[in-house]
Amino acid sequence: MILVLILCACTSTTYDLIIINGYIADGTGSKLYKSNIYIRNGKIVEIGNKDNAIGTKVINAEKLIVAPGFIDMHTHSERKSLEFPAVENYLQQGVTTMVGGNCGSSPYPISDFISKTESIGIGPNLALLIGHNTIRRQVMGTENRIASDQELKEMQKLIQASMDDGAFGMSTGLKYIPGAYSNTEEVVKLASVVSKNGGFYATHMREEGIGLIEATEEAINIGREAKLPIQISHHKAVGKSMWGQSINTLEMIDKAKAEGINITADQYPYTATSTGLTVVFPAWSLSGGTKKLKERLDNPTERKKIKDGIVWNIVYDRGGGKASSIVIANYPPNTEYNGMNLAEITNSKGLKATPKNAAEVLMDLVYDGGGSGIYHCLNEDDVKRIMAHPQVMHASDGSTIEFGNAQPHPRNYGTYPRVLGRYVREKGIITMVEAIRKMTTLPASVLGLKNRGKIEKDHWADIVIFDPEKIVDNATWEKPHQYPSGISWVIVNGSISINDGISSKKLNGKILKKHES
Repeated sequence: MILVLILCACTSTTYDLIIINGYIADGTGSKLYKSNIYIRNGKIVEIGNKDNAIGTKVINAEKLIVAPGFIDMHTHSERKSLEFPAVENYLQQGVTTMVGGNCGSSPYPISDFISKTESIGIGPNLALLIGHNTIRRQVMGTENRIASDQELKEMQKLIQASMDDGAFGMSTGLKYIPGAYSNTEEVVKLASVVSKNGGFYATHMREEGIGLIEATEEAINIGREAKLPIQISHHKAVGKSMWGQSINTLEMIDKAKAEGINITADQYPYTATSTGLTVVFPAWSLSGGTKKLKERLDNPTERKKIKDGIVWNIVYDRGGGKASSIVIANYPPNTEYNGMNLAEITNSKGLKATPKNAAEVLMDLVYDGGGSGIYHCLNEDDVKRIMAHPQVMHASDGSTIEFGNAQPHPRNYGTYPRVLGRYVREKGIITMVEAIRKMTTLPASVLGLKNRGKIEKDHWADIVIFDPEKIVDNATWEKPHQYPSGISWVIVNGSISINDGISSKKLNGKILKKHES
């Protein structure tokens, strides 16, 4: 309940908002302590127990944890934030700052997107990366070849302009088109521009299944040669043949850190991935865009080659070994397929759900309009092992979601409550204060945010208040459109965005810019 206090005649100090009786997790990993927080003009101005303090609004956080607002290092929230600016699926999780432009794909020019967002407003804060795929497409389209020296120079200019616009770094999606056609040298030269501007390098690595070890080494080498921090995106081991390899990749991260390389990673707490349906297509088949892909699918010889690549990926990689492991998240040409797995769709066409038959069906689905899928291809032991590593932060890899539309991955609604409810409270994989550190000060340090991510005087009042005994995710694979339980208040820049679990509908967020952080 929010209490409105009446001013008395005695000497007093007035604040916009006071949070009383809460157990503060300051974000550093230190022990909880009980105290009050005093907020004015969007910032924390005092922490303690002040006599004669008067708040325009007072939140009684008795028996609740008061933590810095969660910073999600890996989102694609910018893709629909202009259409749904409240971004409520993030606020309801306690996220007060989102990082967009990941996996090599970002708005361009960033300055235009920032102007539009600032004119409309946004619910949580938003920081942006410039996408390598986006920049390469501007200069080279989707051509399957190495960049020329002149093209590299042009891409470097566009990266510099984006950093000037406020980008915090550069992301790559080396699994996706056209980034998959680049070599390491290209990425190093572009990342070097980011390094000169004090930014960091976030990478969806070239491979996360077979080839994971080599891809991790490539990521580390890029950071070493370009001399900038590396953030490995949604770290995982894809496919049964790679389960357990997180032991080796985490050792590689430790060795790189010991060498002096600034390296971190992020992870979502689920055993399934989600991306476009073409992720299981061989990269060469996607060169030139949709038109060229259709031409190849119409050619019997090339179609067979594409099919062979898809079958391999179903058996050994993202397909999780069987067609039923691929679930349609969103298929605009036929929304009845949303929530169905590829085996069910294959059976509905009178075919046995063999990898070969499923590949044929998938090629037809993509030919008719594409879409996105959920891929059940990860192992819980890897999830827990990666989660416990001190350099790994929690992140969603989610998007701005229109409530009730399609069948999205539940991470869009449940990432942070899932970690705190299931993996902290129920499984004991990490402690509460350590999980909060991985959601707050650790991502803030990568971004270089000096006044966010911590409960501290003079920091912006981005705050989440939750019940540690009740917080839990409710979104499921079958029913993903469900907000979590246990989060009572979310405060963005000193203003209440979630009030006793209900959205205020206010757009309290800001666009954050690297050079202003």
